[in-house]
Amino acid sequence: MARRQFFDIIFLSLIIISSFLSARSEVLGAERVRVALSTKDFGYLPLFVGIRGGLFREEGLDIQWIQVNTNVVITALIGGEIDVAASAGSAMRAATRGAALKAIFFPYNKSTFVLIGSPDIKKVQDLKGKVIGITSPGSSTELAASMVLQHYGLNPKRDVTYFSAGGAETSVLAMQQGIIQARAFNPDAAFLLKKRGFTELASLADMGPWPWAGYATTDAKLLQERDKIKRWTRAMLKSLLFMLHKKEETIRIAIEEFGHPRDVAEGAAGVSIKAIDPRNPGGADDESLRKNIELTITLPLKLKEPPPVARLVDFSLLREVQRDLGVGGQR
Repeated sequence: MARRQFFDIIFLSLIIISSFLSARSEVLGAERVRVALSTKDFGYLPLFVGIRGGLFREEGLDIQWIQVNTNVVITALIGGEIDVAASAGSAMRAATRGAALKAIFFPYNKSTFVLIGSPDIKKVQDLKGKVIGITSPGSSTELAASMVLQHYGLNPKRDVTYFSAGGAETSVLAMQQGIIQARAFNPDAAFLLKKRGFTELASLADMGPWPWAGYATTDAKLLQERDKIKRWTRAMLKSLLFMLHKKEETIRIAIEEFGHPRDVAEGAAGVSIKAIDPRNPGGADDESLRKNIELTITLPLKLKEPPPVARLVDFSLLREVQRDLGVGGQR
């Protein structure tokens, strides 16, 4: 009963917010798009570039981002309370179980995480036998750390221990207290930590392709509100092109949006820009998607065989927009 009441409160809150935002959108003469984020962080820089750069407004859209707990974002998405969710991984797992959801846009072709070590850790190999902090088992922080370890010849399952240290702030405290010796952070947090004497061990943007920070929507939205979702996709693609070709303006937006000093915003934006694939902005190739599905869905869920990519991902709108703008290889 308490669980049901919790969900009722969540949805009631969303409905109230949606009603308010709907009225505001009508006043502005723009069509509202509700975007769910689990938290406001630097990983969602392209969305905020699009908002502050007026790119969504050019498409006649009024973006309203709503912070929604990861435990309920899929329920809210399926219920139609939000239009797009920055939770492609969760949506793909739900789609594997039969939910009518699709990942539709991946701003980054590589992870933007940076593995940071405590001051006494000087290189990745020093982590052998040490403890690495993660937000939770199977989280993106654990996956990112595993990718780095494997890249540098360590065995992610045998050579280190993982410890659930929570968010960035509690993880920093855990490193200072010697509880953990490293953790993967968003690039802005990583550059802030470097200024405090922590060690940058590896940037995943320098490694192989990995679909990152993806967005998802419902099959119903793709069918019934296709034009709105297409305009959202076009604005997001324009945001990536903005970041690729207008670095100084991107840094300015990052400073204004997140309040970081110039050097931190510049360093973090540089990592983010490096993670964009100019040949296929917003997309991901089948090989990297299959690898992602294998490691984040097939193995954890102990499936006999991986679900087909087409069941979890729909790039049809992205391909249309890429053709319209004359960018990407439309692979």
